[in-house]
Amino acid sequence: MIGLRHLIPTALLINLSVAGAIVLSLAASAPAQGRKVGRNESKAERKERKEIEKADLKDEKERRKEDLNDLKEERKDLREEIKADLKDERERRKEESEALKERRKEDLNDLKEERKDLKEERKADRIDLKEERKDLKEERKARSKALKEKRK
Repeated sequence: MIGLRHLIPTALLINLSVAGAIVLSLAASAPAQGRKVGRNESKAERKERKEIEKADLKDEKERRKEDLNDLKEERKDLREEIKADLKDERERRKEESEALKERRKEDLNDLKEERKDLKEERKADRIDLKEERKDLKEERKARSKALKEKRK
């Protein structure tokens, strides 16, 4: 600050130092005045003030206790809601799973029916084919017999 002294006017430096001294003196005297005010208070006033503070603390403690109980109850309700939601979700999933199992079972039964029908159709086709071959063989025999008789 000494190096900058030529830039700051002297009157301002004096005012700053006076202001600093005033602030320091006020700071030193403030606690002393507070104690004096407390001493001037009568014993009954101090007792009354302590009782009021005690009652305020008791009320504050009771309010906090009620707030805590309210919070605990809210948490309990929230847990119950979550539990009910989870139970509903489990039930819904279980129903969906059962419905899916039932659909798959029906699809499997339908597939088995289709296979059975196809097997029966193939069996019927084989029997028809066998009969056709037998008929063709008989026709060939009959033609062959007819040709043999014509030749004779």
